[in-house]
Amino acid sequence: MAVQRDEEKLGAFTLLRHLRRMTVYVRGYRFLLSALVLFSVVQAGLELSLPLVVREGIDRYLLPPYLRVDLSDAKDRRRFLAQSANASVEAGDGAHAFIRASDLPEAYRLELEARALLDRERWIRVPAPSSGPDRFLSDGEFRALPAGERAALRASDRRGALLLALLYLGLLLGDFLLTYAVTLGLNHLGQRAVQAMRDQLWEHLHRLPVRFFDENPVGRLVTRVTNDTATLSDLFASVLATALSDVALFFGILGILLALDVPLTLRLFLLAPPLVLLSGWFKRVSQRIYRVIRVQVAQVNTFLQESVTGIVVVKAFSRERAFSERLRGLNREFYETQMRLIYVFAVFRPLIDAFAVSAVALVIWYGGGQALRHALSVGTLVAFLLYLRMLFMPLQDLAEKFNILQNSVVASERLFKILDTPAEPSGPEAPGDGPGEILFDHVHFSYEEGVPVLRDVCFRVPAGKTVALVGPTGSGKTTIASLLLGFYPLPEGGGSIRVDGVDVRRWDPEALRRRFALVQQDLFLFSGTLGRNVTLFGEPGTAKLEESLRVSRLDKVVARLRQGLGHPLNERGTVLSQGERQLVSFARALVHPGRVLILDEATASVDSRTESLIQEALGDLLRGRTALIIAHRLSTVQGADLILVLKKGHIVEQGTHQELLAANGLYAHLYHTQFADAF
Repeated sequence: MAVQRDEEKLGAFTLLRHLRRMTVYVRGYRFLLSALVLFSVVQAGLELSLPLVVREGIDRYLLPPYLRVDLSDAKDRRRFLAQSANASVEAGDGAHAFIRASDLPEAYRLELEARALLDRERWIRVPAPSSGPDRFLSDGEFRALPAGERAALRASDRRGALLLALLYLGLLLGDFLLTYAVTLGLNHLGQRAVQAMRDQLWEHLHRLPVRFFDENPVGRLVTRVTNDTATLSDLFASVLATALSDVALFFGILGILLALDVPLTLRLFLLAPPLVLLSGWFKRVSQRIYRVIRVQVAQVNTFLQESVTGIVVVKAFSRERAFSERLRGLNREFYETQMRLIYVFAVFRPLIDAFAVSAVALVIWYGGGQALRHALSVGTLVAFLLYLRMLFMPLQDLAEKFNILQNSVVASERLFKILDTPAEPSGPEAPGDGPGEILFDHVHFSYEEGVPVLRDVCFRVPAGKTVALVGPTGSGKTTIASLLLGFYPLPEGGGSIRVDGVDVRRWDPEALRRRFALVQQDLFLFSGTLGRNVTLFGEPGTAKLEESLRVSRLDKVVARLRQGLGHPLNERGTVLSQGERQLVSFARALVHPGRVLILDEATASVDSRTESLIQEALGDLLRGRTALIIAHRLSTVQGADLILVLKKGHIVEQGTHQELLAANGLYAHLYHTQFADAF
């Protein structure tokens, strides 16, 4: 339920705010970003010009462009000249004038048609061979001419059409080159931003307190570092790469449509209200479904990670069927939610297509009628249809882009939520090499409020001495080690812990932890070679490494492996026995020496033969070091200078092995119980 509650909090549409934060990762590329914005605007202008070239070609060179007006009446002539003052008017035979169909105002055209002064037939302008006036032929007269003569008369039109075709190809080539540059550039910026964010995220994760990792499943964190950053890359590649040109195209198309024909464009606006309602419905419903999908994906990832990590437990208790049924249930819920989303897409996409078809039908019906009445040129009608196709293409891709956008919203929220998590507190001090003295002064600590783990713990570990912590499970032994390493901060009023006289709250965490060498009971081994696991991908030097192997007795294990330190290990190092992994832990502590050695149940899970090797190694390992030994096996602590016995967070006894046996208290009871069990 914790995963579900956390994922359900991610829902606010904060992408714009997060995009502003993402620009930090591309600040070094401001010139490139400005150039890409400019290229996007120019590219949109090139795309907008293509239908205009088609229109010009149709109206000027393919169709007879002129209309003939009867001006035999002087009053009509004066009225015509006034109405067409800004138009291209060609003189005819004195009683007629010729004007381009697209230049004739609609109201005046209707008046001319009503008075039968406008010839319904179109005319072609034929340039005069000499300095005389140009001739005009009606479309019927032109078609009656022989083919050769028609070709000769329209040679200039063919040359003009060829030039427009070459211009069209040039614009297409320019559009292709700019699109390539913008797409490549924005993807480059996107990948740079994702790379920088992933690096920062990884570094920030290492600075977060251990409590953060206690509260967040591993599967969720891995998904955020890998999948969520990749989702933001898709945002740049598929959405932002076309967003600028899409916006410029949308408003540019609207402006051109209004310039071409206001009445036809206003009729297209009748489709806007249902389109807005449809888009609002799609956004509202899909957001709810995406919120459920986020929760279910988090549940599946968490369950898979836990099941794979605990596969030995699942198999040992023969619970494969129960776990499989649980996963089937999660998968079934996820399938049903995905099908709901597919249903929404299946409704949305066809309706958008239906609106696009309706818009085309409206243009053909109304615009075609206008063209038949010469109120609209055929070229303008074709340009309208091309612009409509350009206008609806982004709407048809809206579902896919909205899908990416929604995932990007969640991804950005997840990533910035991690980045906004405060790092573990860091003190200002990094003292130099010290003797390794430890002091716990009235320490109180709780993982959860109201559930104390340590209560008024006081003890001192002198430099170079060995102190052991023993006691029943849950008495607080490992918590003391975790507090000493600064994994959990002490609350105000919770006492103090000092290392070499400096409170751990004032230590720089990295400097503090370099002061310690930790030997864990459950050693984590990484995928890689045995040598890399000992050095933790460092370079300690050959002599230092060989000495560490000899002192830890790991050299005996290395000697029997065919590839020695180059022997490959899988995750958690399951090719090694528990005892061999424990020797690796000792070797690792020697390679990374600290003044204080912490042994956390170092021999709890090993056999007696390996324990004897570890006891041999301990003698060399403890020489000249301060040591804090946490143990259940009391045989490993008998030589300690001081033994602290904990029970329910209290130190109930302390002394040497012999003193505690003589006191016949809890330590003596534990010792005799283990001794009895041994026999």
